Parts: sequence; C-alpha cells; structure tokens
Amino acid sequence: MLQKCTAFFLLLAFAASTFSRAVIVVDFYANQDYIARNLCENRDKPMMHCCGRCLLRKRLANQDKQDKNNPERETNNKEVLFFQETSRAHFTPVFAVTKAVFHPFDDGAPIDQATGIFHPPA
Repeated sequence: MLQKCTAFFLLLAFAASTFSRAVIVVDFYANQDYIARNLCENRDKPMMHCCGRCLLRKRLANQDKQDKNNPERETNNKEVLFFQETSRAHFTPVFAVTKAVFHPFDDGAPIDQATGIFHPPA
C-alpha cells in the first residue's frame, strides 16, 4: 500500500511539473468570475474588458521565469542522445532474401485465421 501511495505521489508531482502551464490556465478559466471581480488589477476599468487576463499573463510569465531559472531544464546539463551519421557509401547489406522461406508445417492456411478451435483448460 505504501508503494502504491508513493508511486501515485511521484506520478502526481511529475504531472504537476510537466503540465504546470495547463494547470494555471485551467485554474484561471475555472475561477475567472472570482478573479475578474476580486483579483484583477483592471476591475475598476470595465471598458478594458480584461476579465482577469492580466493576472493570467502575470502567472504565466512567473511560471516561465521559474522554468528558465530551473537548472534541471537547461539544455547544457543534458546528455546528447543522437548519433552523428557517417558516410552512407560504406553501407553493405549483411544478407539479401531472394526467395520466400516457408515453415515446414505450413499448410497454406491464412495466418490470421485459426485452423482449429481453442478450448482453454477447465
């Protein structure tokens, strides 16, 4: 039970860090009325039609700033995971199939259809 809780917690933490921008946007649209009435900087200026988007922009900018300052997300700390392609002139195939190879017990029946009926053990 402890392992399942730990795995669920780690999965939740990974998802929160991966989808942090999406969580911010979903939270904004879920609470947009409250944000527009109470937290918006432009709530006194209804002609701007901000509706709390100023707060959304600030939160997303703050998240971008945190992502840039996170040393784990910098590309210079990651290993290079690609191979440099060499010249293709030196490639020679190891073998070439010239005729079809049939299994000795092949009776010519289609492979995707069973020839007999399978009965599981009782």
